[in-house]
Amino acid sequence: KLLFLMEHASGWIEEYLGRPLFRKARTEYYGGTGTQQLTLRARPVTTTSLQVWSDRGGYYGSVADSFNADDELEYGEDFALKIDQDDGTSRSGILIRIRGYWDRAWGRQRGLLSPFITQSFGSIKVTYTGGYTVDSLPAQLRAATNLLTARLRTMLPVGMETTSESYEERSISISPSQKQYLMGMVTALLSPYRNWKW
Repeated sequence: KLLFLMEHASGWIEEYLGRPLFRKARTEYYGGTGTQQLTLRARPVTTTSLQVWSDRGGYYGSVADSFNADDELEYGEDFALKIDQDDGTSRSGILIRIRGYWDRAWGRQRGLLSPFITQSFGSIKVTYTGGYTVDSLPAQLRAATNLLTARLRTMLPVGMETTSESYEERSISISPSQKQYLMGMVTALLSPYRNWKW
């Protein structure tokens, strides 16, 4: 039961943070930013298995022959990972485009003389390994997970938070607890790790 509660609590934390926590190999699609920087969702990021493709008409890989070998960017020549940790990883997870920008789509509209920037749909494909290992998980995230697990454990017998309980002729008063109330206890710990963009 405790393992189930910890998984449940870490799921809530990942949802609040807007990013996955635990390290694994990932394939993600992004829209171009029109700047030199592109922030990956799962952090920290290692340079091992980091590959990037840029295809304006990629549409999340649904178009035939999208993200082929011609669209692959070379690390150190076309892009770089911002290394900001002593162990050679990137805590920020920022990809920097060298001598260029992460392409944004542009379009034209009838009646307008010049083109304009539109939303980009899955034009950048990134495969990488990102997230924390069990040993490298920051203390704040551990504390938040443990606190939520402890609160969920007290709720386990009845499924709701108990406000009072008497022994003889058992009487229980419950408070309909909500997810926002429980998450409110740990938001101060989680805020520095939150993805505010996604």
